[in-house]
Amino acid sequence: MSTELRGRRPRVASPGLGSGRRGRAGLRRPTIEPVSADPSARCILVTGATGTLGRQVVAQLAGRPDVVCRALSRRPQPAEPDRTVEWLAADLLGDPLESVLDGVDTVIHLASGKGSGDADVQATGRLLDAARAAEVRHVVVISIIGCDRIPLPFYATKQRIEALVEAAGVPWSIVRVAQFHSFVARLVSAPAGLPLPSPIVADLRFQSIDEAEAAAFLIEVALGPPLGRGPELAGPEVLTLGQAAASWFAASGRPWRLIPIPLSALTPAPGDASGRAGAPPAAPGTLEILAGYQAAWNTPQGQRRLGAITFADWLTAHPPVGR
Repeated sequence: MSTELRGRRPRVASPGLGSGRRGRAGLRRPTIEPVSADPSARCILVTGATGTLGRQVVAQLAGRPDVVCRALSRRPQPAEPDRTVEWLAADLLGDPLESVLDGVDTVIHLASGKGSGDADVQATGRLLDAARAAEVRHVVVISIIGCDRIPLPFYATKQRIEALVEAAGVPWSIVRVAQFHSFVARLVSAPAGLPLPSPIVADLRFQSIDEAEAAAFLIEVALGPPLGRGPELAGPEVLTLGQAAASWFAASGRPWRLIPIPLSALTPAPGDASGRAGAPPAAPGTLEILAGYQAAWNTPQGQRRLGAITFADWLTAHPPVGR
């Protein structure tokens, strides 16, 4: 395959927005509309374009003169979409993908279903097959730091997807990313509305990152040559869950509603099914999962890129509701 970037091909209109023709099973297939554009512009397809990270990636690609951003989601396009973005509504599991990938140079694959892991793996496999057939030059796939060490089912799915990408026969980059600041905020804020204080395993550790910084790095990777396994991406600091909770409650102005306990409090004593210090027994497998976070296996272990926005910075920019 030539190392030169291919020029922009005709625009694919969103199914249902044009006069598209019907494909198998009555699906409306995209129509092709000729456009006049910079022939050197690179077409980047973003899957999962309406998700937490996808919205950030699309927003940062929109309007760039060197990029044609094609956004793909199962959901309809936003009510007021950016007119510099090509929006497509399609399901990676069932819809034809040939037109979706027509003229695409690079794919940033962010789509992740809420169903079974098997569905995510199957959807990624279909996308990779279509990308290979379309001679896509670079597929960038997001994964999670520690997915090979923390025994969560969702993480096991990420490992299966990584293996698919490596064997797909397309140029690829895999970027493992830490948890987002918004995820950590949800963890520590969940007990705020409960009538009684709740226990929190305070010694779990996170190196969370701002979604916009993660999006910017993924775009940087997408615009460069395939890396294979790229640097792991995380925030600038490691915080315990207890420290993150203290920051969240201070920013919210709400009274402290948590009872910090160490992970050891959930570990059964010899011959005792309950946790120490009167804590309820943990569900099977939970202690192993939590131990991974306590050991910071969800933080970069090798080559890394770190963001600059701390969790406290993020809270300042996203004040908790009720402040």
